[in-house]
Order: sequence, then structure tokens, then C-alpha cells
Amino acid sequence: MLTAVVLSTAFFIPANRAQATTYRGIDIYSGNDISDYSTIKSQGIDIVVAKATQGIDYTDSSFNYRCNHVRDAGLKFGAYHFAGGLYGHTPEAEAQHFLDTIKGQTFDICLWLDLEDYSLKTWGKQEAIDFANRFISYVQTRGYKIGIYCCQSFYYENLAGNILNVPVWLANYSKQPTQFSNIVSWQYSETGRLNSASGNLDMDYFNDSVFTGQAPQQVNNNTSNAVTQSSTDASISTLQSELNRQGFGNLKVDNIPGKRTLAACPTLHYGSQGNITKWVQQQLGINADGTFGKQTRQAIFNFQRSHGLYADGIVGHNTWKALLGL
Repeated sequence: MLTAVVLSTAFFIPANRAQATTYRGIDIYSGNDISDYSTIKSQGIDIVVAKATQGIDYTDSSFNYRCNHVRDAGLKFGAYHFAGGLYGHTPEAEAQHFLDTIKGQTFDICLWLDLEDYSLKTWGKQEAIDFANRFISYVQTRGYKIGIYCCQSFYYENLAGNILNVPVWLANYSKQPTQFSNIVSWQYSETGRLNSASGNLDMDYFNDSVFTGQAPQQVNNNTSNAVTQSSTDASISTLQSELNRQGFGNLKVDNIPGKRTLAACPTLHYGSQGNITKWVQQQLGINADGTFGKQTRQAIFNFQRSHGLYADGIVGHNTWKALLGL
């Protein structure tokens, strides 16, 4: 659902993810041309989530077509609403537009509210909290199960611990959310490719919470989202060791990206060189030559936009925070 360039294109299940049942999925809108959903299913896809509406007056032109074909192919089906929040739109008005559009359709997984910053809208924290809770409550009182989708940094900076207990689906294109797959579902790429689908696709892993009537445990905003990181992924330890070596901190090398690690991370910008730059490049999935050149700056721009951050191409505090998954 986000608009940044993502650097991963193939299906993968990371070796260090939590052991829980996951379901492969894609989320789509009118810009995704899919000619054969049976072929999509044959490539290991379990779930399709289709955009239905945006704001109070936009309906995705492909939604009705998806309704008539996705489930016929044996795929599980869901729908999402992209929050507009413009021109005084109330969450109740947007929710009603969404419900009017999906009325009469059958869904196998919960509905979704897509809440994110974009070119015409930047959410204030309390505004985002109020919108999410009112939208969710309105849909729930009409008998539907609903979850929330947003990028990981937006969720932890604004919503975690402040909204109703619903399924959570996070986008992070550089790193697996630690709470996946027991707590949250994960959108890991928007550059996936499948036969019978033209162009790039958003690629996802969903957990069981999207099917059942019970939402997963609410993530506590005061708890580090990296405390359970598996020791099989030592990337944070590598960074901590390098920060110590260069004199930026005296950190415990514990592979946990907490506040002390974040505070020790230096600002990186065009022209920076060395192993810390190389570490960032590795997280972004680009050529890790240790030199902060044009490609790295563009990758940082893309990363910042995909995480709802101010896109200046500089790796400062908030960008480090997102890279570390905090």
C-alpha cells in the first residue's frame, strides 16, 4: 500500500522469524493488473486483500471485479480502506463509504483500515489515534472484524498502546518486525513479481489473527520491539561492535537495539564512508561498498518515505530508529 521503492522481490521466510502459522498474501489496487487468480494461487499465495475505498467518495475501479474472481480461485479474500482524512472527512463518514461499497460481499479475513502519511496528508499523533479508534468502532458496531495496517515506525510512534485491540499488519521493507508472526502480520515488499500479474506487487505474510475472532495481544508501546530478537540474526551485534570500535559508545554487545544503541548511532549523509555506512546499506539491500553515494541516498529517501519519515536522504535519529525497528 505504500509508495516507496522496495528492494526485495522474491518470496522468502526469514530463518529467524517466530514459529507460527503464516499465510502468504498480496494486497492490490486498481493499478495491479491480474489476469488469472488460479495462477496466483498456484504460486503459493493464500490471501488477496483488495483496496475498496479511499476517503468519502473514491471507490477502487477494480474492486467489484476482484470480488467476483478472487474467491472463485480458492483464495482467501479481504478488503481495505485507505484513510483520506482530508477536507474535514470524519472517520464515521469514511467508514460508511467503505461499508456501503463492500455491502453484500463475503470475506474470509478481517477488513483493514490503512492509515499512513502520504503526499497530501500528514497525521498528527492524537489525530491518528482518534481517527483509528472512531473508524474501528464504527465498523465493529456494524458486525465486522477489522484490523489496522500502517508502516512500522508510524505504528510505534503513534498508535501502539493507544488504539483498540485489533489485528495489526505492519509494513517494513528492510527488516522483519520482531513481533512477526505471533503478534503482527507483515508486509515485507512492494516489488514482488508473480506470473499472471503485471508489474510490482505488495507481498505479505499474515498470521492466524486475521481469521479468528480473537485479536492478537496488543503491543505495548513502552516495550522494546526487539527484546525477543533471535540470536540467529546478529546484525545488531555487528553494529554495536562497530559503534564501540569507532568510539561512539560503550555498548553491551547483546544484539538488542535499545535506546543506548540508538543514541550511539552517528548521523550519516552523502559522502560518509566506513563500516557503519556499510551496515546501513546491508539493511537496505543495496550494494554495500561503505560509501554513501547517490544510490545510498536514493535508498534512504525511499526508506524514509515508506516509513512515514521526513525524506531528506540523511540517516539521523528517526531514520536510525526505523532501521533498528524501534
